[in-house]
Amino acid sequence: MVKVKHLLMQSTLQLLRPIARILIRHGISHGEFSELARHAFVQVAFRDFRIANRPHTVSRVSVLTGLSRKEVLRIKRLAGEYQPEDDGHINRAIRVINGWIQDPDFLDKQGQPLSLAWGNNKGQFGDLCKRYSGDITAGAVLDELIAAGAVEKTEDNKISVIEKAYVPVDSAEDKIEIMGNTVEDLLETLEFNLEHNETSRYQRSVIYQDLPHRIVNEFVAYSRQRAHELLLDLNHWLKSAKQKITEEEKKQTLYRTGFGLFYLERSMNQNYNQEIFNK
Repeated sequence: MVKVKHLLMQSTLQLLRPIARILIRHGISHGEFSELARHAFVQVAFRDFRIANRPHTVSRVSVLTGLSRKEVLRIKRLAGEYQPEDDGHINRAIRVINGWIQDPDFLDKQGQPLSLAWGNNKGQFGDLCKRYSGDITAGAVLDELIAAGAVEKTEDNKISVIEKAYVPVDSAEDKIEIMGNTVEDLLETLEFNLEHNETSRYQRSVIYQDLPHRIVNEFVAYSRQRAHELLLDLNHWLKSAKQKITEEEKKQTLYRTGFGLFYLERSMNQNYNQEIFNK
C-alpha cells in the first residue's frame, strides 16, 4: 500500500506539471489552484464515497479529505461556484456539427450532410442551429464554424460541411473548455482501469524514443490522417446505433460514451529532477 501511494504521488506530480504550466501562463496562482483542489476533494468525497444506508456527514468528508469541518462547511455552502457550465459555447458548436451529420432531417439518402440554405425554415441552417445551439444565434455559429474550417459557403449561397469535426482555431476560451472535457474523460478512463482489472476500458498508446525531427514530422501527418479516418468511422457507427434506440431504452439509464485518441510529443531533454532547483 505504501508503494502504491508513493507511485500515485509520483504520477500526480507528472499530471500537475502541465497543469501548473497552463495556470501560470494564464495568471492563476497557487493559492487559486489550492482553492480549486479543495472544492474538488469535497465534491468527490460527497458524491463518490458514500456508505450505503448511512448518512454522509460533514465529519466523514472532513476525515476523507483531511480538511477541517469548518472548511468543508464553507465549501459546501459555495457548492456550484466552481462548476463549469454544462451548456458552454464550445459544446453547442460541437452539437451543431454532430446534429448536422446525425439528424436525418439534414442528411441526404446516402446519409451524408446536406448543403443547407440560410434561413429558419425546416431543413435550413437556422433550423439546425435552433435545434442544437440553444440561444447562440445562427450567425455566431456560422462565423465560428467557418473560422474553424468545419463549414464553407458555396457559390449558390448555401452552407456545406467540409470537416466533420469542430476544432476551434482562435478562441482560447473554447480551447480551454475542450482541454477540460478531454482531460476529464481520459482521467475517468484511467481511474476506472485502476479499479477494474477484469473489465478495463481500452486505452493504449504507441511511443518511440530517440527519433529525429524528420520522422516526427512525417508521423504527425500520418497519425493525423489515420486517426481522423478512424474517428469518422466510429462516428458513423455511433450515429447508426443511436438511430436504432428504442422508446423503451430511452426510459432506461443513459450514458455518455465515445473514443479518444491523442498524439504525444516531448523533447528528450525535457526532464524534471532535482537539478532544476539547484540552478
